[in-house]
Amino acid sequence: MKKKLFILVTLVLAVSLCAGLAGCGDKSGTPDNSGSSGGQSSPAAPASPASPASPASSANTGSNAGTAPAGNAVEDLGNFEFSLSLHDPITSPNAVYFQQWADAISAATDGHVKITLYGSSTLAAATDVADMVKDGGCDIGWLYTSYYAGQFPLTEVINLPMQGFGDPLVSTKVLWDLYNEYDEVKAEWGAFKLLMLYGNPGMIFASAKSPITSVADLAGLSLRCPAGAITEVLTAWGANPITMPPPDIYQAIEKNNISGYIFEPSGITNFSLEEVTKYYTDLPMYDGPFGLIMNKTAWDKLPAQYQQIIDGLSGFTGSLGAAQCFADAVEIARGTITAAGGEFVTVSSAALAEFQIEADKVAGGWAGGIGGSIDAAGYLAKAKSLAAQYS
Repeated sequence: MKKKLFILVTLVLAVSLCAGLAGCGDKSGTPDNSGSSGGQSSPAAPASPASPASPASSANTGSNAGTAPAGNAVEDLGNFEFSLSLHDPITSPNAVYFQQWADAISAATDGHVKITLYGSSTLAAATDVADMVKDGGCDIGWLYTSYYAGQFPLTEVINLPMQGFGDPLVSTKVLWDLYNEYDEVKAEWGAFKLLMLYGNPGMIFASAKSPITSVADLAGLSLRCPAGAITEVLTAWGANPITMPPPDIYQAIEKNNISGYIFEPSGITNFSLEEVTKYYTDLPMYDGPFGLIMNKTAWDKLPAQYQQIIDGLSGFTGSLGAAQCFADAVEIARGTITAAGGEFVTVSSAALAEFQIEADKVAGGWAGGIGGSIDAAGYLAKAKSLAAQYS
């Protein structure tokens, strides 16, 4: 009886987590049960006995995350406390999402598993979190793959500019399909317990003094960007790419060290960059891959029952909830940017075609540069096909 109740509790919490967090970009906490984007079926969830088969099953319950049903009876198998490091502020949509995820885990384990969040890189810098988690300096970390050149090349397929990746829900489904199908993708995350894997909203140009609407506008501009394929594309477009973590952007613009940056809208407002930026190009270029990773030793210390609870609130289900949170935050961020005097500009069809030429060259070079036995060109084609399917 206790085992059946445990499974029921985990199922209810897994469903309520995505439903309650569908609108977590709205800091008022009001759920937005709009469900996933696209009309295609979603990929199979990773192996987890409590994970719903598709996001549709978790999109319309209207429940709040972290609310355990009455009569929750989970065996006391000891108390466990873990740290979770993020480089975003603790008030950001992603931090709000992970706090509610942590609360749901605590509720499902009767308080025996506690996860404490540390925002704004107070525990680990964005460029250090992978090593910190691997070595046990922090237990759980929010990792952006572009800060780790060469470590997640296949995961970063959605990082290729202008190849059809610009929606976080679509990219999350693509990533899980690829993760489930290719052992080479699993191997990229083999040093950690992978809890979630998802994409952020489409990255856009933002500039302080003049709008960017053509390749010619980029000539000689120093633009902050993450590492990865975008640095090659920016160089080909005539710009000077400068890699730096988000907390450094504001001051760099104030000092005229950079002319602008590439970022997704909610990231812009997370770091108050609308205060120092005027123009925003409505051209989502690519999605950045994020992973929520856990130290393997810390994971292995957990009893199987608690591992099952966490798995049920993570994996594909939790990842899609995080992507939905990101997606919901975009419109809120755009409103904040506009209210601050920001202007969104568009790109003509002719200019778009010019941007596309160099982007396609870089994508072809990416496929040619992937080593090992994998057919990288076929892998890229598969990813693009999946993105089209889920769009």
